Amino acid sequence: MRLYLGQILAVLFFSGVFWLCAVIIDAIVRHLLTRLDVKHRSFFYSVLPLAGRITKILVLLLIIAALLSAWGYNTTTLLAGLGIGGIAVALASQKTIENLFGSVAIVSDRPVSMGDLCKFGSSVGTIEDIGLRSTRIRTLDRTVVTVPNGSFSTMALENFDRRDKMLFHVTLNIRRNTTPDQMRTLLQSITKLLNGNPKFENGTMPVRFVGIGTYSLDIEIFIYVLTLDGDEFNQIQQDLLLAILVAVESAGTALAVPTQATIDYPGPSGPAPSPAANGAGALHPAPTRS
Repeated sequence: MRLYLGQILAVLFFSGVFWLCAVIIDAIVRHLLTRLDVKHRSFFYSVLPLAGRITKILVLLLIIAALLSAWGYNTTTLLAGLGIGGIAVALASQKTIENLFGSVAIVSDRPVSMGDLCKFGSSVGTIEDIGLRSTRIRTLDRTVVTVPNGSFSTMALENFDRRDKMLFHVTLNIRRNTTPDQMRTLLQSITKLLNGNPKFENGTMPVRFVGIGTYSLDIEIFIYVLTLDGDEFNQIQQDLLLAILVAVESAGTALAVPTQATIDYPGPSGPAPSPAANGAGALHPAPTRS
């Protein structure tokens, strides 16, 4: 009984030591996160939690080894046995190891960080947590998608929070009966509209007449809006589109609508008779007497 009580006390003691170490590690991580400057915050928000988890695992392994030593086991022999058994465990847990190295690749390469809005595959969401095995992402539908880090690290990731400006790219389809003078007036009006706004970064030809389509004359508008705020971009885009509609109307033209013409070809015996020719549907006046 004395031997068993000693082993139970050893378990309680080392469990308390691990709990204390875990609390200290969490406190250090929280303290470092609050002391970070804005420049390095996005990077360390992903690195520090992952480093804290790895440190806890290492501390747990050391405490287990110390506990076994306190119970009287030869830890050197155990470690040698674990080295042989570790090969079998590694072969059986290839996906787990792949996800672990995937998390290290994500944190070191930094394609995304905590809080970034990104596109992964065909989905869009905000990074909420980068763990040792998987990454949790909050989608636009407010659901949480968990992606294994082994797969996530090999995806093509589009990080929307890393862009420095936002693209406005529109193709206007103007109706075909627009005259060249009306087209020149419209091009000049839209160019003047874009050059007068400091929020727009224009190239040498932000507005250009790019083609003659089947039912329309095509004008391409390609500019960058100098903002990183999505709501501000949507407001600027809305105002610009309304101003473009006014410019189109002022030029005396309109946007094109796809049209389709139907042509009736005559049959083998000539054109089909009209309903009035054979009396079908024709109106005849009633006979009268004088």
